[in-house]
Amino acid sequence: MQLAVLDLAGTTMADDGLVLAGLRAGLRAAGVRVDGPCYPALDRQARATMDRPVMTVLGELLDGDMYRARRAHSAFADHLHAALDAGRVRPVPGAAQTLDALRDAGLSVALTCGFDPDLRDRLVSALGFTERADMILSPADVDGRGLPEPDLLHAAARRAGTEPSQVAVAGDATADIDAAVRAGAGLAVGVRGGAHGEPRLRAAGADAVIDSVADLPALLGLPS
Repeated sequence: MQLAVLDLAGTTMADDGLVLAGLRAGLRAAGVRVDGPCYPALDRQARATMDRPVMTVLGELLDGDMYRARRAHSAFADHLHAALDAGRVRPVPGAAQTLDALRDAGLSVALTCGFDPDLRDRLVSALGFTERADMILSPADVDGRGLPEPDLLHAAARRAGTEPSQVAVAGDATADIDAAVRAGAGLAVGVRGGAHGEPRLRAAGADAVIDSVADLPALLGLPS
């Protein structure tokens, strides 16, 4: 493997319910009652589509009403920026050491997410990952085509000067695994404890499932 592509929220960044809470804040801003009879179905849909571009998720939750989706997206971003300002964003234990171990072994490291670039960069900086990653990508870098489309992974491979078959992908959601499979990645690794459980990750095509991103170096046979 020459490149490791790691998901941000839920894989290297502890989610702690932040993303779902942000989606709820967005839906409220768009006039959806989160205590109303329709919300449980929306909540299930949001959980099922974790790690896809936030605007895409909100557009689907709001039945394609992109005016309301843009209002919801603004409220979502405000919610996460407030969490950043309050110091509520933290890395998954061992994530920083994993990034260091991968780069020490000669792999390039890419971090990916479904957030807009401003929020993405603030999150990565707050986590202390900016100098630990060779590239940080989100849908804005690939004409809005985020997970589960393979575009982010293909873009990361091109920037690293390698082939998808030499890329290891790790993420906590089926969208990460779907994208890895569709991109022809050499290794697709599911991470427990995030958006989706092991059965769904394996059903999506994960080659292996680990407890934490901290276990990735050992899976790759690298010093931890």
